[in-house]
Amino acid sequence: MSYRVLGRTGFMVSEIVLGTFPFTSPDSDPLFDRSLERGINYFDCASAYSQGGVEENLGRYFKQSGNRERLFLSTKLSAYYGMVEQCVQEILKGLPAARQKELRKKAQDLLERRTVKRPGYHINYFGGQEKQFDKAYLRYVVLKEYGMTDAWRARIKANAHKLLEESLQRLQTDYVDVLFLPHGSALPELMDDIVEELFSEFKKKGLIRASAVSFHNDVTNNLLNASQVGFYDVAMCAYNIANHAALDPAMYKARQSGMGLIAMKVAKLFSMQNQPPWRAGKLNATLPDENLSIFAKSYLWALQNPNLSCCVSQMETAAELNDNLQVVGRKVPLKAV
Repeated sequence: MSYRVLGRTGFMVSEIVLGTFPFTSPDSDPLFDRSLERGINYFDCASAYSQGGVEENLGRYFKQSGNRERLFLSTKLSAYYGMVEQCVQEILKGLPAARQKELRKKAQDLLERRTVKRPGYHINYFGGQEKQFDKAYLRYVVLKEYGMTDAWRARIKANAHKLLEESLQRLQTDYVDVLFLPHGSALPELMDDIVEELFSEFKKKGLIRASAVSFHNDVTNNLLNASQVGFYDVAMCAYNIANHAALDPAMYKARQSGMGLIAMKVAKLFSMQNQPPWRAGKLNATLPDENLSIFAKSYLWALQNPNLSCCVSQMETAAELNDNLQVVGRKVPLKAV
């Protein structure tokens, strides 16, 4: 295994880290053990994975194996925006129908002006992903015009503390090394002062070691904003052969700011149906001499980026683990395409 520093955290993380989305049962244990044996030292999780089922399974594994301290562990407060959404809906319900319609139109107009859904920039990795845009932009417009009461701020923060405590209970640990909040953000402005306050409180209590944000949508603008607000230690974003041209400059700036960068969806393109053939063609032309699977080649390509700390990979079998880990530590020339 080869390791890289995760930005200002100082964590030395394996170049390939384990995405745990499918692991809901004790059948996962051999792969957890094998991953650790092969040098993987970071497991990535989220509270939304199987409605907490993956966190519960990891917690059981840590308790039985005693391996919690052998790795860096991250999770995501996936339900954080549920309470924010309640606030927004409460504001909307108190407004006349005409005013509600006006706010929804403002949100859609802003979304259209920013062209964040344009082909070649936006990629749908899962069903319902684009709905995040509509909700996020409406939240932003409503809160920008009406603000948030102190009572709602208190409720949102209290709920976030509750969500983290529930994750820690399921994981059977006193802390996580990296906490992602927000997760899946579709609008840079939603990285607000409430989130900054929460990270400060979580760190003071020893519940987390590093603050992080992740996003599948509008990745370039989200990453630029995350590096500018100054309170994020880590960012995880969708990064692959199809979207890197827009994202590479933002990754450089984020790395220069001290953030650690984690790539996700690196190989996802090639397990999705109806992919434009140019994507595989571009990857193969960039690395023409590599006799690897399209998935392993995707990780080898990504890891040539010096601004990147690691790549998340969802590996469900020993064969997939062996396939992807053959690329770690390798430096190869990329041909211009």
